[in-house]
Amino acid sequence: MDRGYEFRIYDNKQVLPRTSGSHTNRIHDRGIGDTGPKGRFRSEKWRKIKRAQKNTRVNRKEKIIEKALRHLNDLIRLLNPPSYVNETAAQILRKTVEGSNYKDKTLRALAAASIYLAYKINGIPKSIRIFTREVGIDKGRLWKADRIIHEKITDINKMIKRDDPSFFIPYLVTRLNLSNKIMYMANYLAQLAYKNGLTNGKSALGVATASVYIASIILDEKRTQLEIAEKVGVTDVTIRNRYDDLIKNFDIDIML
Repeated sequence: MDRGYEFRIYDNKQVLPRTSGSHTNRIHDRGIGDTGPKGRFRSEKWRKIKRAQKNTRVNRKEKIIEKALRHLNDLIRLLNPPSYVNETAAQILRKTVEGSNYKDKTLRALAAASIYLAYKINGIPKSIRIFTREVGIDKGRLWKADRIIHEKITDINKMIKRDDPSFFIPYLVTRLNLSNKIMYMANYLAQLAYKNGLTNGKSALGVATASVYIASIILDEKRTQLEIAEKVGVTDVTIRNRYDDLIKNFDIDIML
């Protein structure tokens, strides 16, 4: 099935798309609405029809979805995530708000939480501190919206990839401008921590950060705890605590 544009070719060989584009969850009608002619093909009569169509195309049930997706698309323009993350987020948001009635402020928070969960579902690491800073929302509002989504979509946890420190290590190494050998050693330490149960009840990002910190010291590409904390969006206390866990459990001697 071709989900792309439908084209109309005129006598003067001009090719114009007749629909809004490919199938997408980011538009309330999933992208099948007609955009009509453009340029010199548009008349005053057409503009009136277009205005009337715009006012009637969204029924009462869909208005909340259309409003929520507007917030989502604003955040997508701001963050510019991959297209598959956008589609996942739109799907989550549609299921959450359908048949409900939320205030504008809550809809924006739900849109932000949908993107954050979409990152996790697609296995893309994202620090919550960096994410909340980018979207301009505090953690409390994000967690509240996250709870609403979990209540509405009860099986969403099955879609989220396991909280494995290894997911975060390539992201951390890139952010800190470290070499590939740091990535290999940090992965080794993170996997040891995971197998030995040191990640239970702990932040996977914290364990990954401590693994990268230790690897950077051992392989002589050292970054300070404060420098890592600033770049990655975790506290230096978290790094220090996870660092102590790894050093004590694996009998690693660090010469500073």
